[in-house]
Amino acid sequence: MTDHAAFFADHEGAWVGKIGLARDIVRQELVRRQLAAHLPASGRALDVGCGQGTQVITLARAGFEVTGVDPSPDLLEFAHDALAAEDSTVRGRVHLIEGALPRLPDDIGGDFDVVCCHGVVMYLPSLDAAVTELARVTAPGGIVSVLSRNRAGIALRAGLSGDWQGAVDGIGARHYRNRLGVDAARGHDPAEVHDAFAAVGVPVEAWYGVRLLTDHWDDVPPPSDIDAIVAAEAAVCAADPYRRVAALTHTIGRRGEPAS
Repeated sequence: MTDHAAFFADHEGAWVGKIGLARDIVRQELVRRQLAAHLPASGRALDVGCGQGTQVITLARAGFEVTGVDPSPDLLEFAHDALAAEDSTVRGRVHLIEGALPRLPDDIGGDFDVVCCHGVVMYLPSLDAAVTELARVTAPGGIVSVLSRNRAGIALRAGLSGDWQGAVDGIGARHYRNRLGVDAARGHDPAEVHDAFAAVGVPVEAWYGVRLLTDHWDDVPPPSDIDAIVAAEAAVCAADPYRRVAALTHTIGRRGEPAS
């Protein structure tokens, strides 16, 4: 994998097929709740790798002016279709453009109050380079939100899925084959993400797990008790030791103010 755009060129169909399943709902709702606790009252937001536009629309509903960036024209069209169901005020706050890490398009500008990059860095060759680029477009005092694959969850998901050899092989693994069929996707320790944030002047404010109890579910539609499932996931993924073995790590940092 050389970049995010190359990943989506081959796997966006599989991605679209997972939208609305239980695992997708758990991920999106946990990220939404965790991020909401750190958002400013208003401002400009950027979602890098916005996909179907779930978090873009959530931020726009909350009053943010949002730029969504994704390498896939088809997924951007999916996001446009979802946005069409919103009222004109929400639609007017959103701008969707084609682009990807490791280098964002120059015309997106900078000084965003909120910069999100969810489910992207595992497909990039360098976590450090990605976080550096995200910090570059973040305003002083703004927050950076990154959702990464947790290395500790690789063995656990294999075991919960009944893949016993995969569980053994996953101990200490840095790469894995994900549910979309991507080989050699990257896992990162939470401490690695924290170090990448610190290196660019974005100290970590909080971090959470995302999807522990349901990560081994594959093509499971949302059951009738999905709200209770989300509540249970939210509780365990905010607490130790559970967040340390969740499938994904949600790291939120705040860029330092410039020296006076």
